[in-house]
Amino acid sequence: MSEATAYSPFATEVMVDPYPHYDWLRREQPVAWVEEFVAVSRYRDVETVLRDPGTFSSRLGNTREVMPAVANTTMITSDPPEHTALRGLVNRAFTPRMVAAMEEHIRAITAQLLDRVAPTGHIDVVGDLAHPLPVTVIAEIMGVDLDRRDDFKRWSDDAVAALGGGAYGQSDRMGESLAEFDTYFRELIETRRRHPRDDFVSQLLVKAEAVPDAGQLVTLLFLLLVAGHETTTNLIGNGTLALLQHPEALAAVQADRGLIPSYIEEALRWDTPVQGLYRTTTREVVLAGSRIAAGTKVLVLYGSANRDAEIFPAADRFDVRRNPNPHLAFAIGVHFCLGAQLARLEGRITTTMMLERFHRLHFDPEAEVERALNPTVRGLRCLPLVFDAP
Repeated sequence: MSEATAYSPFATEVMVDPYPHYDWLRREQPVAWVEEFVAVSRYRDVETVLRDPGTFSSRLGNTREVMPAVANTTMITSDPPEHTALRGLVNRAFTPRMVAAMEEHIRAITAQLLDRVAPTGHIDVVGDLAHPLPVTVIAEIMGVDLDRRDDFKRWSDDAVAALGGGAYGQSDRMGESLAEFDTYFRELIETRRRHPRDDFVSQLLVKAEAVPDAGQLVTLLFLLLVAGHETTTNLIGNGTLALLQHPEALAAVQADRGLIPSYIEEALRWDTPVQGLYRTTTREVVLAGSRIAAGTKVLVLYGSANRDAEIFPAADRFDVRRNPNPHLAFAIGVHFCLGAQLARLEGRITTTMMLERFHRLHFDPEAEVERALNPTVRGLRCLPLVFDAP
């Protein structure tokens, strides 16, 4: 095993820009001791970990350590066959057919959001679009009250902060958010048991006879809330920022809207919304020539794998024409992101409609881009832009 490294995902300079640090890890210590865990940074090794849940367990090492209030098993804290059963409860809501059927409605929501800011010539891409769109979509999928949208965002933000660890992750605020979420959804579950509707929670109750415990259902819904919009929010924010930072890429996409799907994949690769998650070894294993003992927590760095030059030529270049692009932003194997197609669809729609409606889109000279500092989830707090009002 490599000696401990000075790299830490919790260091401010790493959270601001982790990619030079990932480059050092891949080059010098691809399997490195970092504080109390091992960081895996090369694409091939990350892929190996993700494809072997029997050796690298999610059940033994993911969010339970940083979100102890989430006591029940979720899809990201379980292994097959338990994971398979839980995924089977919810996958119907995210099939390609179901996602495709939502396209026109997502366009309508996006149009409403853009209409609000169009006369002003100013948009905060995060606050005005990247946050409210996916929260609204996932709330509608779950069949819950849209007037609780701000509560959903607050609950999700606190969960993401906890996922990043640290003192904030264990704060009273996190406990309060979980308690509020738990109360709301236990009441909703009981209401749907008595009076079923044609919505996701009602369908879930029909399918969940093998999981009758309300606590486990609430935990499953909590994960869907967080995962159902956080990746999309960060994809839209990070991707738009990347376009504005690379004028040649923005010009290419403006000239050829057929590049937008390729741009979305490159945005996912170049500034990955979820930088990594944990696994724990169930046995002793050798990875990249390093021996890892059983019971070792492993930080699987998707963000680093997606900048590995062995897989991606000119990996640090933002290339909206990159092909192939086998990024791991949505993971791979049994834990491949359930909402990947929905995130891609929302990303394509928002980009297309912003470019169609807003001309000369550029940074607001009187405001600053603000990044959210989190070692696990990479996104922005605000992205203020200006444009020629239609």
